[in-house]
Formats: sequence, C-alpha cells, structure tokens
Amino acid sequence: MKRKPKIYVIKLNRKLILALLGLIIFLIILITFFSNSKSLSIFKYNSNGVIVVDPGHGGIDGGTSDRDGLLEKDINLDTGLYLKQELIKEGFNVVMTREADESLEDFSSINASRYRRDLNARKTIINKSKPVAFVSIHVNSSKSPSARGIQVYYYPDSSESEKLAKSICDSINTNVYKNYLKEDLNAKYLPYDYFILRETEYTGVLVEIGFITNSKDNALLKDDKYKEKVAYSIRKGISKWLE
Repeated sequence: MKRKPKIYVIKLNRKLILALLGLIIFLIILITFFSNSKSLSIFKYNSNGVIVVDPGHGGIDGGTSDRDGLLEKDINLDTGLYLKQELIKEGFNVVMTREADESLEDFSSINASRYRRDLNARKTIINKSKPVAFVSIHVNSSKSPSARGIQVYYYPDSSESEKLAKSICDSINTNVYKNYLKEDLNAKYLPYDYFILRETEYTGVLVEIGFITNSKDNALLKDDKYKEKVAYSIRKGISKWLE
C-alpha cells in the first residue's frame, strides 16, 4: 500500500511579511540616496570641473616690486603653479592663463593699450574655459609699511564670488595663519570693481597673497613653503565652497 505524500503548509504571519517588505523598500531607498549623493559629488568636481588660475602680470609687466628686485610677476607664477598642482590632485581640470614669464597682450585683437589687451586676453581665456571658478593671483603693496596680510577680492554684485572669497579666507586663516605661521592674523575678503572680476562671466576672486612693502610679508613671499601653503589653502577653500 502506497503512502500518500505529506503536504506541509507554512503559515506566514501577515505582519511579519509587511515588515520585511517595508525593510526591503527602505534599504532600496537608502542605497539609491547614497548613490545619487556620490554622483552629485563627482559631477561637481569632474563634469566640466574647470578651474582657471590666472597669475597676474608677466613678461614686460613685472607688477609691483621691492628695492632688491623681487618682482610680483615671479611670485604670482610660483603660487599659480603650486595651485595648479593642488587642484589637479583634487580632480579638477586646470587652465592657466600663463605658465611662463610672459604677458598676454599679443593674444588679444582689440585696439587698445598693451595693458588693456593683456587684461582682455585673460578675460577671454576665462570665459572660453567656462570654469567652475577662477582665481587671479597678485601681490599687494602699500605706502604704509605696516599694511600686511592676505586679501581676497570679489565683485560687489556677485553673491557667489563673495561666498567663494569668504571660504578661501576661512581656509587661509586656519591653514596659513593659525596652523602654519601660528600668528593672530586674519585674511580679509573685500568687494572691489577689478576689471578681471567685472568683465568675466564666471565666479571668481582676486587673491593678493601678501604685501611686498611689509618686511614680514616680504620674507614670506620669498619662501616657497609659504606659497605652497597659500596654494593649498586656496584649493581647500574652493572645495569647501563647492560642497
């Protein structure tokens, strides 16, 4: 006599099933959220993530100087090249307005003075690059030898430029003045109607990295480690602004 096969019926608790379905849906939503967050972060830095670095002056235009022949154009270029390396490490695509001791008036076709043509060429490079942001690097001077410190300028009508300037100043205050130099000094961010800030179509700042007319700043402007720290701080400030 053949035995009848046994049939087992498993009864599942309805509440348990609903709870499991709810957990699965929650996990799917959580995974999707973090995936999208990561994608947004990558988009900010790598999709059209161009930063233009503009070392001011160059060639026939030495910029400001001291009595010993220290020229602004050389300090600007050193710092700009350090900043380029910092930004590349962060994953940005970097466009330099110049990477050698040259002025840029020959790259402009407008009928104007050499100085105006140089500025026009820089403006054109920035606008054609369609950057996330640009940074123009300069050195300050003053009739007062006590004037000192880094100043970051933004165009008065640009709220994003102001935010970027503040972010860079905050980074400089932490990484240069507090942690590196151990000095009670603060970078300042200020509005100003500079041509390079007014005539460009993208968010940007002009950074004066010290006063060549101040003895302490003058010594720092000759120090590669200081220029590296300034470049690092600018890069950190840009990254923070983009978060």
